[in-house]
Amino acid sequence: MRILCANVGSTSFKYQIIDMTTEASLVKGGVERIGNSPSAFTHAVPGKPARAGEIDAPTHIDAIAHAMNLVTDAEVGCMAELGELDGVGFKTILAKGYWRSARITEDVIAALDASTPLAPMHNPAYIASIRAFQELLPTLPLVAVFETWFHQTLPDYAAEFGVPRFWVKQHDIRRYGYHGASHRYISERVPQMLENPSIGAVPNRAGDRLRIISCHLGGSSSLCAIQDGKSVDTSMGTSTQYGMIQSTRCGELDAFAVLYLMDKEGFSTDEIRQQLIEESGMKGISGTSGDMRDVEAAMQAGNDNARLALETYVYGVKKYIGAYIAALGGVDVIAFAGGIGEKSATTRANICDGLEWCGIRLDAEKNRQVTGEADISAKDSHTKILVVSTNEEIIVARETARVLSA
Repeated sequence: MRILCANVGSTSFKYQIIDMTTEASLVKGGVERIGNSPSAFTHAVPGKPARAGEIDAPTHIDAIAHAMNLVTDAEVGCMAELGELDGVGFKTILAKGYWRSARITEDVIAALDASTPLAPMHNPAYIASIRAFQELLPTLPLVAVFETWFHQTLPDYAAEFGVPRFWVKQHDIRRYGYHGASHRYISERVPQMLENPSIGAVPNRAGDRLRIISCHLGGSSSLCAIQDGKSVDTSMGTSTQYGMIQSTRCGELDAFAVLYLMDKEGFSTDEIRQQLIEESGMKGISGTSGDMRDVEAAMQAGNDNARLALETYVYGVKKYIGAYIAALGGVDVIAFAGGIGEKSATTRANICDGLEWCGIRLDAEKNRQVTGEADISAKDSHTKILVVSTNEEIIVARETARVLSA
């Protein structure tokens, strides 16, 4: 079975085709800056020359058509025709009333559309991409693997926001949680890493229980408390807006601050939504950019707002780690993943600094030198600190294959 995994952003389309017999990646590529010509693309098949360059991709349909042409290209493709695909799995965000992965029908598309106010940057792009594949390959089965799926094991008290019951019964206002594919991969990968003799077992593990705090840190960040492979709490809420401050999203915010500004400034819901999604977070605090690399450079140049943005971000991660240690009754592993979690040694060091009181001790040298997956905890650390190269695509592919087989 060959599954194409589609990871769609508001201005991007990333794809990977996986052979489920061996779980080997046959091709990996993507198109960035969709709708903002020129759009950059990459395309790589193992053992063949890679392609990269610029195209005109005003819509997701154009980007997908370009990518599929490369997939079947005689020189750089991985298959003779798209009919060799068995299905497409979409790393969808959420759809009203759907809590598990589902084969995509018109009802699923309508549910995605109904949830657009909670995911305005993502759902329209996913709907456009689904329509593009329906047009290109009308008989190919499509599957939605929702980001909320992994967090359906949250206890009811962890999902509750303390709102009137009709909010819950009529509108499903509760904590959903996101980055489900990444957190699920971490929940499966960490036990495998602990079997490696170079990493070894957790020093003070409580019996058979394995308590993981998964830190998916990137342009969009969230933490997840995992016990025995199941999500028991997570930082994001009803929308991806809640929890950690993000690249350009504010994270958790007193709801009355929003109402106050709407009253005082006369902002419409669209205007306030745009400010909270595109002008807040790291970008809002620093006044420069939402990219961690740009913010770090600005701080080094003496920008105090950039310093504040970085310290606010790190402080937020620390607070969630502390909360989840309490929720789990301790912690065996802290796992760093995502673009920042995997690549920023400075951010990892700043997060772990000051946590020595609870047995979390980072090895500074290992942390500086790490490339790829590794144990970066000190020898006397009571908690394993791991860098995990998350693989959301393989989770999407496995779940898509399961749905299609069923």
